[in-house]
Amino acid sequence: MPPLLHFPITKTNYKSIEEEIFSFLSISTTFHHLTQLQAKVFTSGLHQNNFIATKLLNLCSSTSSISHALLIFHHIKNPSISLFNSLIRALSQHNHPLQALHSYSLMKHAQIPPDNFTFPSLLKASLSLPSPSPPLGGAVHGEVIRTGFEPDRYIRVSLINMYSKLGCVESARYLFDEMPVRDFAVWNSMIAGFFRIEDVEKGRELFDRMPERNVVSWNTVVVGYAQNGQATEALRLFRRMQAEGVRPNKVTLLGALSACAQAGALDVGRWAHRYIENSGIGMDVLLGNCLIDMYAKGGSLSDARQVFDGMSERSVVSWNCMISALAMHGLGEDAVSLFESMDNEGVEPDDITFLGVLSACAHAGLIDKGRSFFDSMVEEHGMAPKLEHYGCMVDLLSRGGCLIEAHELIRRMPIPPDACIWGALLGACRTHGYLELAELAAGHLLELEPWNPGNYVLLSNVYAARGHWDNVVQVWEKMRGRLVQKTPGSSAIEIESYIHEFVTGDRSHPCSDKDLGNSHEESLGRRFMWLLDDVDDDT
Repeated sequence: MPPLLHFPITKTNYKSIEEEIFSFLSISTTFHHLTQLQAKVFTSGLHQNNFIATKLLNLCSSTSSISHALLIFHHIKNPSISLFNSLIRALSQHNHPLQALHSYSLMKHAQIPPDNFTFPSLLKASLSLPSPSPPLGGAVHGEVIRTGFEPDRYIRVSLINMYSKLGCVESARYLFDEMPVRDFAVWNSMIAGFFRIEDVEKGRELFDRMPERNVVSWNTVVVGYAQNGQATEALRLFRRMQAEGVRPNKVTLLGALSACAQAGALDVGRWAHRYIENSGIGMDVLLGNCLIDMYAKGGSLSDARQVFDGMSERSVVSWNCMISALAMHGLGEDAVSLFESMDNEGVEPDDITFLGVLSACAHAGLIDKGRSFFDSMVEEHGMAPKLEHYGCMVDLLSRGGCLIEAHELIRRMPIPPDACIWGALLGACRTHGYLELAELAAGHLLELEPWNPGNYVLLSNVYAARGHWDNVVQVWEKMRGRLVQKTPGSSAIEIESYIHEFVTGDRSHPCSDKDLGNSHEESLGRRFMWLLDDVDDDT
């Protein structure tokens, strides 16, 4: 039977008007169209027609006109399940989760039973709450069970996705294991859930078990490894993905560039840059920001600046990345100049911007500039400094020898100082010979981080610089008494697209026993990874 073109009520004189409205609804795409159609519907008295109202609500959603959707809905005396579903879907899609859940309560109060289109939107709304909680998601799951819709495949996928994003991976896994047939969406959601709770091994195990994989599957593991700090494995999978004939997309490249930034894999990052330009993906703000960050952390500031200068559109994050890149490379005055250019172009800075420019001032010794920026952050931009901003100011003042002012700033902080702040003060005390202040800072540090060997080393160095050898001995005895050990030094280097990582005292690197012809004959390695070479046969 073909679908009805109009609601049964339209067997009236309104039939021709309804058909006219239907035809316009099928082609309307703008807010201007919406207001015209809404006026026509209300003046014609057709706003009680659920079918027309549902179509109008869908148009409201597509044009992000949620206030109009609510206005239309609240004028309907007897809304149908389709109208409720359209409203709940529109509210959940446009980040109004509380109103979406309230609409479901109204639906229950009206004794209108839900259908299989109701719950996916409700589950999405439960994830969009300011503080999404498992109990609320569980309550929606309870409604699914109570109404008998749990076997529905689409609803079960939504449940798995909800539990995975809430970190309730065991609940998601239970539903996953019960599904006789699983599509890409179910596998990918489950894998992402494990990576989200940092259970990389189980996420990888599921990925390896997948009968088939799509680009989203590869993106999930590439991004997942990068977010969990395992950059080399992310890059290995990035290369393997290409070897298996799966074309990277924008999400893949964002994950791969993040991994390149972590690993310092500049060659792979350059390859990704060329791929973006030549593959048709095209440069956008997100990719540009990632490239700036990757080049800066990989040591190529000129490439980072070239990307920044070539961006046709920049966000505040773009400016932040470039300012931080200049600060990272010790070009504090250039970072300050770029910050001033940002201000001249009318781009409003955020707290990350000030963190970057204050860090630049600290590394360049621009004390007066740093004070001025810190004051303008509060007075001109109305931002409350965070712990990190105070840390930058303490570091700036300490490096410049203004240790008393730095200590006063710490005392006036509205939030408790952390170990980084006391560490900055202690490190400067060693440089400038402030023994009493060093002992005070060290006392706070050892309370906050009694397990950190660096704190003991800093304090002993202060005593040693002043010739207080008895105190040096006491510090080392205290360190031994607390079973604190120094962390071995490590470094990494990229040679011909290989990353070699070296750790003091480790002889697992293939070349560790060879005479390298330099003074450090015991240069030792931990592991190496190929990045651009062909995939091994056993991969």
